[in-house]
Amino acid sequence: MNNLYVVATPIGNIEDLSKRAIRTLETCPTILCEDTKHSGLLLSKLGIKSKLISLHKHNESNKKEWILEILKEGDVALISDAGTPTISDPGQELISFLKENGVNVIPIPGPSAVITALSASGLSFKTFTFVGFLEKTEKKIIDTIKDNSHSDISIYYESPNRINKTLKFILDNFGDIEVVVARELTKMYEEIIKDKVSNLVEKEFKGEIVLIVSNKQIIKETKLATIIKSLKKEGLTDRSIINVIKELEGFNKNEAYSILKEEGKDE
Repeated sequence: MNNLYVVATPIGNIEDLSKRAIRTLETCPTILCEDTKHSGLLLSKLGIKSKLISLHKHNESNKKEWILEILKEGDVALISDAGTPTISDPGQELISFLKENGVNVIPIPGPSAVITALSASGLSFKTFTFVGFLEKTEKKIIDTIKDNSHSDISIYYESPNRINKTLKFILDNFGDIEVVVARELTKMYEEIIKDKVSNLVEKEFKGEIVLIVSNKQIIKETKLATIIKSLKKEGLTDRSIINVIKELEGFNKNEAYSILKEEGKDE
């Protein structure tokens, strides 16, 4: 059985394509890609004439048996429209299936929008969580950010049409926290902005976007809410709770007031 090569392609700047990636694409008779027209332009610039086969989320399940047969005839490369395959792109199901059937899967590393944005974010972190594309509704967006706030930072993909609404949702639900908006990565108009969300909510953004959220304030509020809930269970009044919070290092009474006010609205 021949090899499947998972090849990272440029997210904008063609010069980011490695020599190893080019050599791999040149030697694989078949290349799987999301959009044959899009990838055809890249291969044309490189002078590569391998056969292109579309592989996307709508046909991946149906094509995996066929691709296994193709691998009996020669090596196959897997690419996405941009960046590293399987990262919010097709290929996970295929690779799992091929590995179960004894195919050797070889990664050819390279560009990734997630790591590119993260490396130049300017945020301090030890842990991070990559989630992918955010949902469209405010509740789902906020729930997703809350669910992934256990890491120092969390990373999302967002479209230029929705980024301002998403930033507004973050401001309304989590306050004026720090975020990074990275767009047009590796391209001429690349922009990586680190700022308070209030300073970005009205700004116009174009191009594909990586949104990085600093979870430190969210984590802090979650811990404070847990403390307040515990004190309420013990029967303390709001005034007594505020007095306790004032004595805790790292918290202040204004944050506690805010949480108690919101809890009062729910009752």
